[in-house]
Amino acid sequence: ATLFAAAMGARVFAVDVAPERLALAQEFGAAQAINPTEGDPVAQLRDATHGEGPTFAMDCSGAPEARAAAVRACRAWGTVCFVGEGKTVTLDVSQDLLRKQLTLFGSWTFSITGQAECARYVADNHIPLEQIFTHRFTLEEAETAYQLFDSQTIGKGVFVF
Repeated sequence: ATLFAAAMGARVFAVDVAPERLALAQEFGAAQAINPTEGDPVAQLRDATHGEGPTFAMDCSGAPEARAAAVRACRAWGTVCFVGEGKTVTLDVSQDLLRKQLTLFGSWTFSITGQAECARYVADNHIPLEQIFTHRFTLEEAETAYQLFDSQTIGKGVFVF
């Protein structure tokens, strides 16, 4: 998401608890990397946006705290997207959504049309997609690969046959 948004000209703020993934986000074009274990991410996002918050926030972690923070950080009339499965999120609907006039939507998968549009954008704009693949593994390294995937500290891994 960071690679695409930065390529499209967005000012990206990456929020993650893993320093390794924050470093990757900066390599992919994030303007600022925020670790929520080192301070309030909502306050940091507001500080970075002159007190307003981001126009668009997207949570891909599925963590209830991260999803609530995305909603609370987003500026009035902004948009928030929850990507993928997650646990129950508790929000003050009036304060967090209605009074801010937020648009909140979920995304579970790409459509075939969406995948084709992404592929076309990557090809037309020479997006260095190979950067997201930080690790390559043989089948013999599967146990190590899955341990690394589970640690959530790497980019994307791929098995090479």
